[in-house]
Amino acid sequence: MPWNRVPLIGGLECYTEENNRRFHMPGHRNEEALPELRFLRERLYAYDVTEVPGTDNLHHAEGILKESEVLLTKALGAGESHYCVNGSTAVNYAMIHGLFQPGDVVLVQRNCHQSVYNALAMARLTPQYLLPEVDPTFLLPTGVSPKTVIQAYAEHPEAKGVILTSPSYYGTVTDLQAISAFVREQGMLLLVDEAHGAHFPFSPLLPKSAMAQGAHASAVSFHKTLPCLTQGAVLNLSADLSPLQRERVRHWLRIFQTTSPSYTLLASMEMARHLMETQGEARIEALILRLDALKAALREVPGLQVMDGKALDPTRLILRTPFHGAQVDAWLRRVHHIQAEMSEGQNLVFLLSAFDAPESWDALEAALKSLPSAAEEFSLLAETSPLVLTLPLRVLPEEEVLFLPAEEVPFSQAEGRICAERIIPYPPGVPLILPGEEISGEILTRLQTLLSSGHPLNRTKSAQSGHLYVVTK
Repeated sequence: MPWNRVPLIGGLECYTEENNRRFHMPGHRNEEALPELRFLRERLYAYDVTEVPGTDNLHHAEGILKESEVLLTKALGAGESHYCVNGSTAVNYAMIHGLFQPGDVVLVQRNCHQSVYNALAMARLTPQYLLPEVDPTFLLPTGVSPKTVIQAYAEHPEAKGVILTSPSYYGTVTDLQAISAFVREQGMLLLVDEAHGAHFPFSPLLPKSAMAQGAHASAVSFHKTLPCLTQGAVLNLSADLSPLQRERVRHWLRIFQTTSPSYTLLASMEMARHLMETQGEARIEALILRLDALKAALREVPGLQVMDGKALDPTRLILRTPFHGAQVDAWLRRVHHIQAEMSEGQNLVFLLSAFDAPESWDALEAALKSLPSAAEEFSLLAETSPLVLTLPLRVLPEEEVLFLPAEEVPFSQAEGRICAERIIPYPPGVPLILPGEEISGEILTRLQTLLSSGHPLNRTKSAQSGHLYVVTK
């Protein structure tokens, strides 16, 4: 096949032919040994059907999809659970629109996913931000403490709810039990972006799920940690939400989700649930035992630091090296055919799955143990944190800024102006500044440092180097 005529397919074929051991999303890992996944693979196109008699309708499930969602609800311990083929992004949109009214004040974790920021703007909510704790060694945001939530509520007693992320991209978890108890005492709602915690309900060795800790609603991405195709997500709702509240969320899910859902994707979500119910607990136990041994071995490797702790998903491996993480990441792929989930600064993130082939874990250990012998291939990096732990002054709501004229100005003219773009160092994903916030000297200094070090930035507008988009005066 002429790859220049199908460049996307060509690129995917090249990656596949590298035969890398995948420690990244999605959780199915292209695993060929599992008969259940092989069964679905062989029916990829055959199952790609539409709403005909017998296949039900995702937006008004009354048949096989309703039966499947009943089983899903039981497995996840929710009041009700619903499939979503548009990822946790659409679930976040739906639960935020469905459970709050325009103008409501909500307490929001500052390092939330961009879909939460989008939902806040679209729903015209007023966010008051909660700064996360920071790991002093790995320079990563962790969870929001109950104390931070309590203090924020004391300052904003009009708040209608709290929106948190747990677990984080790095596997750090928040004390949702304590926070949900406080939130419920105040008559607020607790919404949790639990995209990275789809495996939590399937093993007592893992942190408790958001539903088990008292959340009113949660978004879960099956594809991140379970053997499911990309975009597979689930909306969980608590049984103690009112019928009207639940119907409002379902209504918004129908709005934000395609009317042409992929039955192949839906089938992969159902198979993931079935596999986790029948094999998940034993597989997770084996994974944790192996990963504990791997972490112990890696602590003996000169220069390597292993992130650990009770408030951490035990299936995630976070390493810190003295080197540029991107260089180590590239070396692992080039020399050892191992692809990490992510590198940033000095850190590397590996997503380990209950469905990894055991020999993949052995290969990862051998590769990382050989890192010191390849030290001359890497540059040393003295990293500083990309976090600014003070909140900028919010002058205008983000949704208002979206409709105002903006102009591009150099950094030298930006101080004191109102920002018209999102600037998010990613990772770790904590916004440096958002539309509607005032640009301070501290923000500009931090931004210049990030740019000079080559740190990746997610920006909603493409300004030329050394420039920012600001609201036109």
